[in-house]
Amino acid sequence: MTRNYLQVKQFLEQEFPELRDNITGGNYAPPKFAVYMMKVISVFHMITIAFCFLGDNLWTYIPGISAPPDWYINAKKYPLQSLITIFLIIPSFAQSFITTGAFEIACNDKVLFSKLALNRFPNGN
Repeated sequence: MTRNYLQVKQFLEQEFPELRDNITGGNYAPPKFAVYMMKVISVFHMITIAFCFLGDNLWTYIPGISAPPDWYINAKKYPLQSLITIFLIIPSFAQSFITTGAFEIACNDKVLFSKLALNRFPNGN
C-alpha cells in the first residue's frame, strides 16, 4: 500500500518544509513464500481452466490414472462452490500475505518510522 507511505511523507513535508525532498522510504517487499504461493495458485487456475474445457478425458493423459479421482468427481457435483473456492477464496487468502502495508520512512539515512517494527500507523506526535 504505497498510499500509506505517501500520506505520511506528504504530512511530514507539509508540517516540516525543511524536510522536503529529504524524506525517502517505501513499502517492504512481500515475503518470498507469498510470491511463490501466488505463482502456484496461478498454475492451479490454468489447470482448472484446462479441466473445464477438456473434461474427464484429461485424466487419461496422466500416466497411472485411468479414471478421475473422487475429489474431482465431488468438485464436479458442486461446480459453483468449487470455482468460488478456487478463483475467489484461495487467492484472497494468499493476497493477504502479499499486501502487508508495512513501510519505513527515513530522513538523511536515519529511520524515522517503521510500521513493520511498531505494527501501527504513525500518529501526529
